[in-house]
Amino acid sequence: MEYSQNISTIFAGRERHKPLFSFWTHFPDIDLDPQRLADATIGLQRTFDLDFVKTAPNGMYAIEDYGVGIDFSEVGTGGIARITSTPFERAEDWDDLPDLDIHSGALGRELRSLRLVRAALPDIPIVFTVFSPMTIAAKLSRGAIRTQIRDGNHAREIHGALGKISRLVSRYSAAAIEAGADGVFFAHQDTGRDRFPYDDFSEYVAAYDLEALFGARSGRFNILHIHGEQIRFRELLDYPVHGINWHSWETLPSMAGGLLSSRKCIVGGIDRRSVTANDIPAIEDQIRSVSRMAEGVGNVIFAPSCTIRAGFRPETLHAIRSIVKGQQPRRGRTLQAAWMGAALG
Repeated sequence: MEYSQNISTIFAGRERHKPLFSFWTHFPDIDLDPQRLADATIGLQRTFDLDFVKTAPNGMYAIEDYGVGIDFSEVGTGGIARITSTPFERAEDWDDLPDLDIHSGALGRELRSLRLVRAALPDIPIVFTVFSPMTIAAKLSRGAIRTQIRDGNHAREIHGALGKISRLVSRYSAAAIEAGADGVFFAHQDTGRDRFPYDDFSEYVAAYDLEALFGARSGRFNILHIHGEQIRFRELLDYPVHGINWHSWETLPSMAGGLLSSRKCIVGGIDRRSVTANDIPAIEDQIRSVSRMAEGVGNVIFAPSCTIRAGFRPETLHAIRSIVKGQQPRRGRTLQAAWMGAALG
């Protein structure tokens, strides 16, 4: 695959006339410790020779410092973390939202882990995971903010909170790039058409996304992750990012539609469900199909459509990388053991 000059420059040490590949997962039980998380992230890259690394914080890191209660017990078996208590369930509570110090608590922990990864992988592009302001607010309120917006009686409180969160994400993104990230992975869980009507999306979601992304403006490779179904893909095409990742094969647009309409680098092409099902023939068909679509149209970095949850088979990922690169499968037993050792202990 021939990549554009911009992508070839960013991945100068990795792109050797072969398609680029990455994936990401979580590291339950160790991702509250910056050193152990960094070790597992480094081990993952070295095991699978990933062309870029996405940092892998727990999905609640952005709200830990706000005093919420979180249950992580199901994550290790492929489940998700759950909020057990929060001080931000009523619209009036937003007035008490504090300004956080990005260099302490959970936010500081993730920056420390990033620095450790960058020191160990000086030549590998790294994207640092941040969440959209609405995604953070929805997590904080256990979804209550969506009802508050529909009620139409709490615009002042909601705008105040979203403004504060967006400025935090902006500062945090800039700090991550200063600490060594090549860009941010802007994870968004609130673009579904079932979440907000268009006017509310424009006022309460998109406006604050753009403010938050301002902090990542010096990033060389920022990725927008559009999570879920019925996504507002077209409304997001002007976001200032270089790459887009969404649940391709599960929701529209198709890969062909995404390539033609976005003119951005597509990070995806592999159905995450096929990975967890270890369906190598299906994945090979997907990769070949997307390669044909992209020829002369745009850039594709092969990756699953979302996080691969705990419990995946390393052999499946080795096989996928070999298919993408057109190589014989790597065994990588020693590296795999090193990665598993970092993740487990």
